[in-house]
Amino acid sequence: MELNVMFGKFLDRLFTWSGYLAGVFLVTIAILVVSQIVARMINKQIPSADEFAGYCLAASSFLGLAYSFRSGSHIRVTLLTDRLSTHLQRVLMLLVLVFTIIMIAVWAFNSISMVYESWKFKDMSTGILKYPIWIPQLSMGIGVTLFCLAIIEDLVNVMRGIEPNFEKNKEKVMD
Repeated sequence: MELNVMFGKFLDRLFTWSGYLAGVFLVTIAILVVSQIVARMINKQIPSADEFAGYCLAASSFLGLAYSFRSGSHIRVTLLTDRLSTHLQRVLMLLVLVFTIIMIAVWAFNSISMVYESWKFKDMSTGILKYPIWIPQLSMGIGVTLFCLAIIEDLVNVMRGIEPNFEKNKEKVMD
């Protein structure tokens, strides 16, 4: 099997599992909310439940980026680009992908740096429960890095004359 195909399948599994993990965090939000409602009905409180629900929302959002990008479910406005020639569409797509990679790579670098600094300086949460803040921050660093990797893969595909994954998979989303 060709190395590119093997690497593509590895990335596909990686992004899919990241999407599953994003789903787990969504379910966790629902469990936290229902638990908090039940606890309030019996005059109890779950410490930091709102805080953890917020972290789960962030984790779900960031870990789902690569999966949703690859599956073609990110919103794209093609009103102008559909009117361009195929050659101009390809050139524009290459430029947009390069620009996006630069932006997302800077975001990923800064996210990972923030996690590292929080770990290095032993930053702790400020809520009722104390825990290392780098743990919830990690989902952003991982999610944005995976997103950047997904965009890089599509840039390589477009450069090789292969249709990008977000274009191949958008038909599946539309069905």
